[in-house]
Amino acid sequence: MAKNKDNKKENKKEKETPRKAKYGTFVCIRWVLSRMWQWDKSLFLSSVLLLPFVVITYALGLYTPSIILSSLQTSQDFQDIVLVIFLLVGAEFFFNLVHQVFARLRWIAESRNANRFYWEIEKLDAKKDYFLNFDEEYLKSYERVGQVLGNGADGSPGRYMIRFFDMAANVLCFVLFGSVVSTLSPLILLLLVVGSLIALIPKRYQQDRDFKERDERNANSKKLDYLSWRLSNSLHAGKDIRLYHFTEFLDAKMHEVIDEHARLVRRQQRHRALPAYVNFAVGFVRDVLAYLYLIRRAVEGSISPAEFVLYFNAISQLSGFIDKVIDYFGSAHEVVLGISDCIVYFDEPRNRMNHGPGIPLPKGRPLSVEFRHVSYQYPKGEKNVLEDISFHIDAGEKISLVGLNGAGKTTLTKLMCGLLLPDAGEILIDGHLLQEYNRDELYTLFSIVPQDYTILPTTVAENIAFCDRSQIDEKRLWSCLEMAEMADKVRALPKGIDSGMDKQYDEDAVMFSGGELQRLLLARAIYHESSIMILDEPTAALDPIAEDTIYQRYREMTKNVTSVFISHRLAATRFCDRIYLLDGACISECGTHEELMASGGKYRELFDVQSQYYREGGNTDEAEG
Repeated sequence: MAKNKDNKKENKKEKETPRKAKYGTFVCIRWVLSRMWQWDKSLFLSSVLLLPFVVITYALGLYTPSIILSSLQTSQDFQDIVLVIFLLVGAEFFFNLVHQVFARLRWIAESRNANRFYWEIEKLDAKKDYFLNFDEEYLKSYERVGQVLGNGADGSPGRYMIRFFDMAANVLCFVLFGSVVSTLSPLILLLLVVGSLIALIPKRYQQDRDFKERDERNANSKKLDYLSWRLSNSLHAGKDIRLYHFTEFLDAKMHEVIDEHARLVRRQQRHRALPAYVNFAVGFVRDVLAYLYLIRRAVEGSISPAEFVLYFNAISQLSGFIDKVIDYFGSAHEVVLGISDCIVYFDEPRNRMNHGPGIPLPKGRPLSVEFRHVSYQYPKGEKNVLEDISFHIDAGEKISLVGLNGAGKTTLTKLMCGLLLPDAGEILIDGHLLQEYNRDELYTLFSIVPQDYTILPTTVAENIAFCDRSQIDEKRLWSCLEMAEMADKVRALPKGIDSGMDKQYDEDAVMFSGGELQRLLLARAIYHESSIMILDEPTAALDPIAEDTIYQRYREMTKNVTSVFISHRLAATRFCDRIYLLDGACISECGTHEELMASGGKYRELFDVQSQYYREGGNTDEAEG
């Protein structure tokens, strides 16, 4: 009991530890600018070109009223006054027009960059080692950077760069307007600056709190996204929801998540209330004192009406520039926290497979596979899925992995391919460690029919060949479809092998059954002519006749390759050279079907349990024949 309390205290302490940005402001600025310049120069260039036009436009707005008033006081010539007004208004119109054009170009460039950044996240995620999908820290990093880049608001790096240049423009305007105000009184300028700096303190506190609580908000957003979008757009989920009356359960769950979201938003707004109140109070006092001083100087006659207008205009706008600079600085601080997460995700190494040059790839022939004392445990798992596994598969051998659910069969094949990395031991392909090969080249040695598969939003042909339509060998493609018993089905389609396969992407796409998809996956594996073929429950969705056909063609499909066949149906493993039985995280039995049946061990027990449902009278001896 005491131990549980100690663990709770440690977890609470760990949860309350504030998360800080790893990289500083200047590092983040340099990182964003370099990425923008590398990916799309238009955003950077439009921001730079916009800068002088912004400053000139504000300068004209500052001086135009006082110049016009001064002209009215000193000149009696109507044409001269009209000319001055026309020139000033015309200049202001011209610079405003150019300002709007560049601002529009910059907005388009920022939108393009936001999409590019989001795609770069997905592309980089696809290039990362697969085992990182089970790494909690990596998944948190992925969620954080997804929020920063995907929200399209102040967190977007493109938006951040825009705000950086806007802040630069406001700093220049502050210098211009501040120099005007300082001629009235340096103390007024000091008053305006100090007042804004005081308002910054609570704002920084609020931004730090927001950053520390970001992970909690991310977790809630993930739940909302799943319930409101992913689940509601899943055909499989829609069927189950209706059949099993899940609506009330989901409604309660959605209310729970929405209530949690409301709680997080209320807490966030409470944190933001104090800075808003402080900013209003300080700004009010600051501006009132500045205007009182200006009015007193005007009443005393120490400044002219034109100067009064100039100073009044400068003070009113200067307060705005100071507030904007402070706001930009505060937002920049907030965004820097997010950009720091981007640098962590994009630039910090996490991969452990070999992404550099590797040893020459042994292609075009079957390869041997060897496990040496391999152990593996999933993160957060309570025990090893595989424990001290050692075995050797000869080149060209056909082996089968059997065992109960959760025995580690699929995990073993993922380790074999280098998708997962063992916690202990070594894995060799053709006598060489996995890490000796370049990772992407290593993957080309394997063809897999997995349980959890992906269908791309493209055609049947491209889903099988995984390359551009112009590069597909159609003769080989049709041969693979024939072998997988799918050629007739595909020929009957209106567009044949060019039929689409994802209705969310292409409304004219074809809907295949589970068994048909499994056969297409088999055709995909055969097409790639890899050295090692892994079939993970390849007939689970097939009817008995189709399944029997696949079994009869198994030797032909796996000709000139090393094959690993996983199945719960033990009768399907009899055509393999050897069978490995996984039990208790270990290989408990190995041999041919006949040898394992004769030994009377676990394999025999499982086979007898399965076969009794296919025989009359439950005669076990008949099953052996």
